[in-house]
Amino acid sequence: MKNLVKILFFVFVIALSGILLSGCTTSEEKINEYNQIISEADLLIEGKEYNQAIERLSIASELLPSRVEAYDRIVKVFITKNRLEDATKVMDESATKLSDTDRGELYVEIGDAYYSLKAFDKALYNYQLGKGFDATNMKATLGISKVYIQKGNIEGSKKLLAGGYEQELYIESQLILSYLYALTSTENATTVIKDVEPGDDWREQYTHWEGVLESLTEDELFNGAKLAKVYIDDGYPYLAIALLEPQISKMSEYTDGLYLLGKAYYENGEYQKSIDLLKDTASLSDLNQYIYWVLARDYYMLDDLEMSFSYYETAISYGGDKADEDLYMEYLDFLFEDNRLEKGLEVMRKAERVFKKDWVKLYYMNLYTLRKDMEKFEYHMERVDYSKLEEQLKPEYLYIKGNYLIQNTQFDEARRTLDLFWELDQYNPRYNLLVAKLSFQEGNLEDARTYSKKAIEYDTQRVVTDEAQKLLAQID
Repeated sequence: MKNLVKILFFVFVIALSGILLSGCTTSEEKINEYNQIISEADLLIEGKEYNQAIERLSIASELLPSRVEAYDRIVKVFITKNRLEDATKVMDESATKLSDTDRGELYVEIGDAYYSLKAFDKALYNYQLGKGFDATNMKATLGISKVYIQKGNIEGSKKLLAGGYEQELYIESQLILSYLYALTSTENATTVIKDVEPGDDWREQYTHWEGVLESLTEDELFNGAKLAKVYIDDGYPYLAIALLEPQISKMSEYTDGLYLLGKAYYENGEYQKSIDLLKDTASLSDLNQYIYWVLARDYYMLDDLEMSFSYYETAISYGGDKADEDLYMEYLDFLFEDNRLEKGLEVMRKAERVFKKDWVKLYYMNLYTLRKDMEKFEYHMERVDYSKLEEQLKPEYLYIKGNYLIQNTQFDEARRTLDLFWELDQYNPRYNLLVAKLSFQEGNLEDARTYSKKAIEYDTQRVVTDEAQKLLAQID
């Protein structure tokens, strides 16, 4: 009997061990499969095959829903593709089995993306969710404090910046806190950062800010302008408004201060306030160019194109031979977009006199494409030496040239141009759109479909997406 009991016990132990070992093997298989899918998705992301990556990552997230790696990559892909609402939706609906710490970190990542787009309400929503899931997440706290500044809650921001940060977050928080203290006390602003070691990443900003604080004098208006410029340049226009607005009555003859306040209103989305302040402001210095540039932008944002273009003209006139090339390019882009090609030609001739640079030739190529003047297009195209072009201009040149060659059925030369484009950047959405167009013209509908989809896939800024979708509609 005793032997029988021993035998039964032994059999039971073996059976139980088998069950347990079988469970471990299954778990290991799942982990290995999960890791394999993540590795595959990483390769797809590296190759900018975002849709396929999302499909693989969705499978991984279902396989092990409590692991963060798949969701982290899904969120990053959606941010790259500027699909922030989808990123939030995934976190709200699918990532419920993640730890609170992981969910908090991913919501903060989405909040940072919204903040960079100046979508402050949506940024705040995600930061608060992040903080709600993990009260110790100081990135969420810092994000909330920055949104508070943008929305004018200075005291609320100060409280959140008061302490609890470490390393990089501490360095950034103390700089921002110094900005806030400088509104009322430059002495306190100096004190809060004097013992901070900024490290390489923040050293330049700290050095610049310390230099500004040291340069301040007894002149209240001068000090206000110096501080306001830093606030605007670092993306805190409300601080410039809070500093300068109370001094408006003293600034009637201080154009620098008026200009900076008007620019701060513009950056803060208060376009009419900017207009009301700047429209009667004039200067005997080079500042006029920039005053009228801000006014041009104000009216553009209010959809008053006539007034906007009038002020662009005035800004260019005041700029003369020292005009800012970004001013010209911005104005020309708007003129081309609105199909004001005669005015565009007039402005191009002015630009050609002021700037001896290759971007002028490329703008001429764009202009004559729109005007369908192929002879003059070819003249300016031949003036460009591709080997000497600045790197950032090469994709633009190849796209304009390739598009022209395809439209004019010069397919052999188009292929040579596309070969150059491929060597430069095979993932450029405009390259892929051109391949799709060439394939379509040659009757290769399969390649046309494939490259249209690639153009859409790689187009994170929606530069060619609409055109690629129209081409797909023709194919299908």
